[in-house]
Amino acid sequence: MCVVPYVLIQTFQYQVAKDGLNYASPFVLMGIRFLIASLVLFGLARGFKPIFNKDTLLLSLFMWVSTGFWAFGLEYVSPADSAVFSFTMPLFAIPISSIILSERPSMSEWGGAVVGFLGVLVYSLALLNHALTVLGAVLSLANAVFWAMSTVYYRKLRNQEPTMTVATQLFVVALLFLVCAPLNYKLVIVPNLWFDLAYLSILSAAVNFSLWNGLVRSQRIGKSSTLMYLIPVTATLAQSVQNSVIPDPVSITGLILMTIGIYIANGTVPLQTNAKRLSLQILRR
Repeated sequence: MCVVPYVLIQTFQYQVAKDGLNYASPFVLMGIRFLIASLVLFGLARGFKPIFNKDTLLLSLFMWVSTGFWAFGLEYVSPADSAVFSFTMPLFAIPISSIILSERPSMSEWGGAVVGFLGVLVYSLALLNHALTVLGAVLSLANAVFWAMSTVYYRKLRNQEPTMTVATQLFVVALLFLVCAPLNYKLVIVPNLWFDLAYLSILSAAVNFSLWNGLVRSQRIGKSSTLMYLIPVTATLAQSVQNSVIPDPVSITGLILMTIGIYIANGTVPLQTNAKRLSLQILRR
């Protein structure tokens, strides 16, 4: 499944981007990142044939705004704080998809999103930086809103050629960032920056945007967006194995809630069915 590599790559994205911002301003770092990523995808498609229509340009605009808020937010918050606010995305994506795509969310999708987010809140109790700034929180939350918008537009464009759609999106976003680069220019060429750019452009952008597009094209927004709760689960498991340390009870509780949220939204038994069965059992008693 494309969700497995997506989650694994996304797990380390926040730390890599935070490090990259030590050497380049958000406009410069993200501009170079998306330009490299777009050229990689155009190369794989063996041709520069961007798709310029209204919905593709809106998709690009939403992703540009989302990434900008995310990058600038990372200058004020820790990677853990940024990740926590980003995981509010399903709560925005579900109602937006209802408005734009007329996808009526089921009770199981809403239930999964809410339970999963409660898990994120519990999990974040041990991670949130107490020096969190209001500006950083607002920027990171705005990132989640526009990430939800771009996710919905991926679904809306599901009948459009996928590789060229993502390549066009990345190219337009790159141009928008590079045009703004003189407003906040910073670029220090060091070996660490090359690694950060390679990860952010090839894996986190070219590969992951393609994977996310494929996932959203094949599943309803309510189901695909809640899969994002897998990221803190895998990150914690990887850290536990690496450090040979068992997570604390609060973190474990949060991870369990996130896992339950994913199951509720994507499980084979709808939440409505469970609720009806429970109601019948109570009435019989």
